[in-house]
Amino acid sequence: MSAKSPIFVFVIDDHPILRKGLQAEIESDTSLKFIGSSDSIKDGLNLMKFKNVDVLIMDISLKEENGISELTTIKNKFPFLKVIFFTMHRDWDYLQKAANLGADAYILKTETSTNIISIIKNVFNGKKIFPEEIVGLQNEIDSNEELIKKLNSLSKREKEILVHLKSGKLNREIAEDLQISIRTVETHRSSIMQKLEIHSTIGFAKLLLRLQTSNLV
Repeated sequence: MSAKSPIFVFVIDDHPILRKGLQAEIESDTSLKFIGSSDSIKDGLNLMKFKNVDVLIMDISLKEENGISELTTIKNKFPFLKVIFFTMHRDWDYLQKAANLGADAYILKTETSTNIISIIKNVFNGKKIFPEEIVGLQNEIDSNEELIKKLNSLSKREKEILVHLKSGKLNREIAEDLQISIRTVETHRSSIMQKLEIHSTIGFAKLLLRLQTSNLV
């Protein structure tokens, strides 16, 4: 019986020490194989064309590139590739947009090496992994009937902004689309949370995840 093929992993990050650290962690597990790294998305994708990559670990904020902005291009070029964002951004807007565009995992650079190895394997096997403090919470609003009543209390503009938020857009993108200020978007967002009786950013994030899988708005 032939040996099981390892999981081939590529890393894109503009910090050399971090790339070396990830390489050492990946090479410490015989079921994984580190096959290269790059400090830019452009160069990384050029290298990946000649390699059989299963999992890409990538930062979001690189010198002149943004991993989330490039995610659709990456997925189109490598449709079977699993993409893990490895970032310092503890930001719901970033996480939501990454998830909506097809990221397979979003993990923080504070993760232990043991967790990173486990995440690579789980993502390769089809699991989606996002911070537990967001996706592991219970909904603050339990019934659809109760939620519908509260959604009906929103103004036309608030519903419009909620739809944009649900789609994963950032506040500044919503402001540009609707030709209003970012401050106005933030004010509407606060009003939406108040009317829906949601008292935390985490609770609102969970609601948006729920709305993405429903036709309530």
